[in-house]
Amino acid sequence: MRDILFAYVEMVDKWKGFGHDVLTGSFDPYKYIDVESEIEDENMLTLLRAGSAIVLLCGIYNLWNESEDINHPFAFRLRDAVMAKRLWRFPDIEDVILGVFERKLRWDDLWLYENLPAIYERYVADYFEQLSKRR
Repeated sequence: MRDILFAYVEMVDKWKGFGHDVLTGSFDPYKYIDVESEIEDENMLTLLRAGSAIVLLCGIYNLWNESEDINHPFAFRLRDAVMAKRLWRFPDIEDVILGVFERKLRWDDLWLYENLPAIYERYVADYFEQLSKRR
């Protein structure tokens, strides 16, 4: 949970969205993306799942910034997770990830950059907005 919150804060404070090399910590988002748990706090469980999806998307964003293309084991593992319906709770994130592969996204294609602001608003910015309303 801590790693997700640190990543969210960095995205808000430093980038106002997705940015290159957002610090995502050392936790394994694949372990939590579709976790079924007896955590009674649904807000925490939602943050854990959504935050895992955002961290994975940060990884694709980093790969896009640093590579000629997305032919990389990280990207293939993420694609496999989407194909296995592990991100079913986040169809908009699934669509972006699948779009990356359908387009065979290269570093000079701005499609990913153009499609991330809505994801940022829905999951990261809205998380803090909703949190502030609970005071």
